[in-house]
Amino acid sequence: MITVVGSGLAGSVLALELAQRGLTVSLIDPGSGATPNATALSYGLLPPPAAAGWRRLQRRHGDLGLRRRWLQLGPRGLPLPALQVDPRRFAAAAAAALQRCGVERLTRPLLQPEALAPLHERGPVVLACGAGCRSLAPGIDRRLRCSWAGILELPPGSSPVWPRGIARLPARFARQQLEQEAAALQQERWIVDAGLVPCGDRLLAGQITLVRPQLEPGPAPDPAVMEERLRTALAPRWPQLASAPGHYQQAAVSFCSDGAPLVGPAGEGLWVLAGFSGAFAQLPAAAAALAVQLASSSG
Repeated sequence: MITVVGSGLAGSVLALELAQRGLTVSLIDPGSGATPNATALSYGLLPPPAAAGWRRLQRRHGDLGLRRRWLQLGPRGLPLPALQVDPRRFAAAAAAALQRCGVERLTRPLLQPEALAPLHERGPVVLACGAGCRSLAPGIDRRLRCSWAGILELPPGSSPVWPRGIARLPARFARQQLEQEAAALQQERWIVDAGLVPCGDRLLAGQITLVRPQLEPGPAPDPAVMEERLRTALAPRWPQLASAPGHYQQAAVSFCSDGAPLVGPAGEGLWVLAGFSGAFAQLPAAAAALAVQLASSSG
């Protein structure tokens, strides 16, 4: 039995890969008592070369939300072909695929390292719960850090700047530079990346990132303050967004300060799959590689 803690993108894809290899898998959703699931806040965009892993998953498990999309980088860039995985479609389709594969799904609050002891008795445990990994394994690699990420979700037709199917992103994300500087911070810092991305029947506007000096995410920042910062930063490019009706959402997310995700063993019987800077692009290959390792160690 392999227990995967975390039922978001990382945990679900890994559980599918493990089940595909004939392993018995239990997938635990830490529930409302743990750090919120950040998958639904993602744009889900990926370059065409990164789509091979998603196509492989869809050949095995059906439609997981992979769609063609046009992408404009920077305000003057030409639209380029890209792909997108709709996070909501993925969540629904993955749940059905996991059930077909016989993966046991449980909701169990896990807040302290002691909660892992009964799970270890059943076999290897994989932490794939993003920002929740450190609370369960405080001694985990210090490259794994946490931030708070927020987006503005606009309902269909509510925005005068609806991008007609073209996803618009900055040519370079400031978030990645801030993550690299995280270990040297003396006080919290925040930045905004200006994006406007259709995702299913929603429009996701902007991405605000708050990084603190400590390894843990700390208490949730005031959502009203974060939303105001986000709208103000987007206004120079899209003035209409300053007052457009929308719903601000935020969640704690994990990242690694050197840009490379944490994938592999993390102690006796403990493994980790977390810290992705571009999860939808990086995750399929990383999960498949980790599943091979786990299958070999379990055999």
